[in-house]
Amino acid sequence: MWLIKKGVPLIFYPSVFYERNEFPQASNHYNCPIVTSYSENIKNNVEEICRGEVKFHNPFLAFSTFEIAAKGLIAAFPDIPADEVYYAAKAGWEELDNARSDIQKKGEEVLRFLEDTGRSGIVLAGRPYHIDPEINHGIPEMINSYGLAVLTEDSISHLAEVERPTIVSDQWMYHSRLYAAATYVKTRDDIELVQLNSFGCGLDAVTTDQVNDILSSGDKIYTCLKIDEVNNLGAARIRIRSLLAAIKIRRRKGEARGIHSSAYHRVLYTRQMYDDRYTILCPQMSPIHFDLLQSAFTAEGYNLIVLNNSNRAAIDMGLQFVNNDACYPTIVSLGQIISALKSGRYDLNKTAVFMSQTGGQCRASNYVSLLRKALRDLNMEQVPVISVNMAGLETNPGFKITLPFIRRGLMSLVFGDLFMKVLYATRPYELEPGSANALYEELNAKVIKMLDPEQMKD
Repeated sequence: MWLIKKGVPLIFYPSVFYERNEFPQASNHYNCPIVTSYSENIKNNVEEICRGEVKFHNPFLAFSTFEIAAKGLIAAFPDIPADEVYYAAKAGWEELDNARSDIQKKGEEVLRFLEDTGRSGIVLAGRPYHIDPEINHGIPEMINSYGLAVLTEDSISHLAEVERPTIVSDQWMYHSRLYAAATYVKTRDDIELVQLNSFGCGLDAVTTDQVNDILSSGDKIYTCLKIDEVNNLGAARIRIRSLLAAIKIRRRKGEARGIHSSAYHRVLYTRQMYDDRYTILCPQMSPIHFDLLQSAFTAEGYNLIVLNNSNRAAIDMGLQFVNNDACYPTIVSLGQIISALKSGRYDLNKTAVFMSQTGGQCRASNYVSLLRKALRDLNMEQVPVISVNMAGLETNPGFKITLPFIRRGLMSLVFGDLFMKVLYATRPYELEPGSANALYEELNAKVIKMLDPEQMKD
């Protein structure tokens, strides 16, 4: 709005889908999905832009590599000679490298200062917007007032490799830097890590658990400061002082820290488990569709059970064992699974869990990770979690997506959509109560029978 009021005729605000690929071992290098969509929200909600009073240019770009970024910028500005755009992009990319290098050199300089003086430091791991003093409320200065050096996560993230595989799906570039910084922090006695979290950011339901795991594997204390609309530093000050007091007591006692790997070794769903007819539990996410999908799985020889416990008890169970900053569907679906596993109805040594995984920017890609963490907390790590995805994120020797399986799955989804649309449109206007549901049940039974492998051959 400030730019518009100043009469700026063109605002360039791209939607950056991919960040630079700084950690090739990570599963992806997405930007935050909310940040990616900021310019789309602005384009559709600022009246001056909607009325065409200013030209708002927001192409989707990827910073995966310089070549990809330059190609996208050339396409975004067809009126400017391609050579000019290319060399401007090259100069910008080099300056970005220089800025990152300066930050890393400063981090190394501060670490040497700590070694030379015997002082301590705090890695204040915030998202990029936390550098804004209106958002961080002076927390860096408050920490500094205790005689502690304050470092950013990207000033030290180049000094360590993330211990892989991580229990979470490591697919956002900021998160990869954060995990690398935490891994380095756990190797040193003179630095600790404090993570800033604002407005219950959904992705931080993933990062806070993972950073906690990394630091705990080095007997480090994990501290997360949630800072929202408040500007009173009283609570944050108490947390920092408590952290410093705990560190002082530990040092006075001379307690040695045990450091071990935070890498997670998942249990695979094997071919033997398939042959042994393991029970596979699946949360109920869409009643009409999942009844048909259960038949498609059964036709493939899987002993799949779609749970029917999406109730208040399941929600309460999810709240107990799932990070409460996770989205509501996570809590409901994982609560169903946890409730079933704790019910005593299933042999945990012959039970697996089915969970879909998108592989996209959304935090839904980490439902599998949040479930595995809950299983670990419940001492049920022997239960394999089968990730069903089309992104190549995970594979299991005992679970194969064959062409007949795909055919049955697609039929289930198509019929599910059809049933849902027709049933929901008809039921409010039925002349005889219950007749729409009765007809749906009759047709649904026929489709389930059609999904039988013997019927499919005809």
